[in-house]
Amino acid sequence: MSAVGPLTGIGELARLIVRRDRFVLAAWLVLMALLALGLASGGTSAYPTEAERAALIDDVAANPALLAMRGPVFAPTPGALAAQGFVTSGVLFTGLASLLLVIRHTRADEAAGRRELLGSGVVGRQAALAAALAVVCAADLAVAALVTLSLLATGLPVGGSVALGLALGAGGIVFAGVGAVAAQLTEGAGGARTIALVVLGGLLVVAGAGDLTGSGLVWWSPFGWARHLRSFAGEQWWVFLLFAGLATLLTWAAFTLSARRDLGAGLVPARPGPAVAGPGLRSPLALAWRVHRGALFGWAAGFTLLGAALGAAMRSIGGLLDTPAYRDLMATTGDSDVADAFFRLVLYVLAQVVAASAVVSALQVRGQETAGLADLLLSGPVDRLRWAASHLALTALGTTVVLFGLGLGAGLGYGRPLDVLGTTMAYLPACLAFAGLAVTLTGWAPRLAAPVTWAVLGVTVAVDFLGEFQLADAAVLQRISPFAATAVPLTTGSGLAAALAVLVVLVAGLTGVGLLGLRRRDLDAS
Repeated sequence: MSAVGPLTGIGELARLIVRRDRFVLAAWLVLMALLALGLASGGTSAYPTEAERAALIDDVAANPALLAMRGPVFAPTPGALAAQGFVTSGVLFTGLASLLLVIRHTRADEAAGRRELLGSGVVGRQAALAAALAVVCAADLAVAALVTLSLLATGLPVGGSVALGLALGAGGIVFAGVGAVAAQLTEGAGGARTIALVVLGGLLVVAGAGDLTGSGLVWWSPFGWARHLRSFAGEQWWVFLLFAGLATLLTWAAFTLSARRDLGAGLVPARPGPAVAGPGLRSPLALAWRVHRGALFGWAAGFTLLGAALGAAMRSIGGLLDTPAYRDLMATTGDSDVADAFFRLVLYVLAQVVAASAVVSALQVRGQETAGLADLLLSGPVDRLRWAASHLALTALGTTVVLFGLGLGAGLGYGRPLDVLGTTMAYLPACLAFAGLAVTLTGWAPRLAAPVTWAVLGVTVAVDFLGEFQLADAAVLQRISPFAATAVPLTTGSGLAAALAVLVVLVAGLTGVGLLGLRRRDLDAS
């Protein structure tokens, strides 16, 4: 019998990761390619002349919020404009997906006991970490290739397209390393995610502060590296050495820390809890609040700050959008103020992200069931409906608070708090419709709850994306997308009450059907 090395079984574990997350990985790749294609083609048509692009450079430099959020435009070319519009958000998306996937297949699997089960076979100690990093890094390189091809399809130069695509892939690989290190520090997956997300957010702020002050701070952040790679503006290829060096350092640190800790434990010891639960934990609703509160506060704070920054940026964005292409686009929707219309589009997209948070929260019911926690709780004087309803009440509350924070922050930054807040809150039923779908599937087809709900949300976002670029009929979108069903009445000024009433009935019906199914079926703790 051959000896078991630290990486024995890495191939089998990598194939298992791909099988478990094949739909998520495919959706991620397609979405990034579509975003690159849409943003590149949209920017080219919006600013067709060099004079308009030169004026845009001056406007961005004079707008502190835009400069901090997206960085400078380095040349009056379509490619440089596409790079400035996409590089920060692209690295953010790839970095977020990468760190979450690495933590899911390392720390989360340990917490759920799957790592110990796999370790009882012919699997090396470091194989799980190596497999997670290998799959995620391969996905990041695939993102780089697809983004490059999307940019080339719009007619942009080869060198800049390759540089921008690789910047997104390299950023994702760096944050995969951040997630790998965070996974070694804490005993729970939630703590690891918090650490990694704080690092990601902090590095984004550092890059923004560096560009805002024109200082060397930009070179202390992967976001700053990606911006100052200067894609389509005389690429600085040596910047990739910084990505490679940091990724190598983080990977070495993750493997070193993994070798020095016990399986299932973190390097930072968990704080022991009280022996007896306090009065605030003696009901299903109180326990659900304890489970959801961290995510609720995190999402609410993040979206409030994001809304405030976007509102401040949009206040002075009118000059940037005063182009024939944008005026023609707004004419098709009946808008006279291009800044207001663009701001509504931004809120529309952010509402889709809030819907994702609602889905995560609603799927806590299924997560507690598969982890065996529901069996433990329901063995006492608690019925299923009371238990599930507690989590769903927190889902509705959390989604409401997150949207309220987004709308309030954006409204205050924009100088019209009530108008913007009302527009943002109108998307609440649309967000909860996907949570209702998750509940229905949890009740009747629990194994399909997560993949089908995420697939439906992903398809909806993709279809809405086509509608934003006039590639899908608005009337059709209004019938199949809850977001479009809300956005069209908001734009036209009529029919909003009826649309919201239909969505509220839909949410109530989906939730009721799901709870009925949950009450009738056996629990599944597999």
